[in-house]
Amino acid sequence: MVLYKKIMRRHIFSIIITVLFLIISTYVWFNFKIFDVSYKEIESKNIDVSSQIAFSSLSKMSDKNISNLDAYTFNVSNKSLDKEDFKITIVGDLLSNNISNNYIKYSINNNDIKSLNQDGIIYLDSLEKLETKEIDLKIWISETYKGELNYNGRVVVS
Repeated sequence: MVLYKKIMRRHIFSIIITVLFLIISTYVWFNFKIFDVSYKEIESKNIDVSSQIAFSSLSKMSDKNISNLDAYTFNVSNKSLDKEDFKITIVGDLLSNNISNNYIKYSINNNDIKSLNQDGIIYLDSLEKLETKEIDLKIWISETYKGELNYNGRVVVS
């Protein structure tokens, strides 16, 4: 009976260690995989971004008041001698966001106001050889959102 209890303790301990390992490795994989893939795509497509943009607190406001909102400004450049396509995506932090994408609003270069779709793609375009485009991104939370304000994310260009 004593031997049986020792064996059961070892099995339970092994199961706990395995589960902890799986949880931690999954957390690391999902938090860093998006970052690594994004930069590999940028390098392979000869697209250069002037600055990386991350945001941890977005303002809740009416669409009418966005003229008072500061824009995130960055340049996207094509360093190759060929035309290159690119896309701009907003990627939310997987663990700490509690706001649905349809409450996240944005405007690029003071154009139309749109809600963030489920895949997060906000801009598709192409650059001619050695061309650079300046992007002004305004992003906020819709005033109709009735919950806790917690949204962390970043802009990815690929």
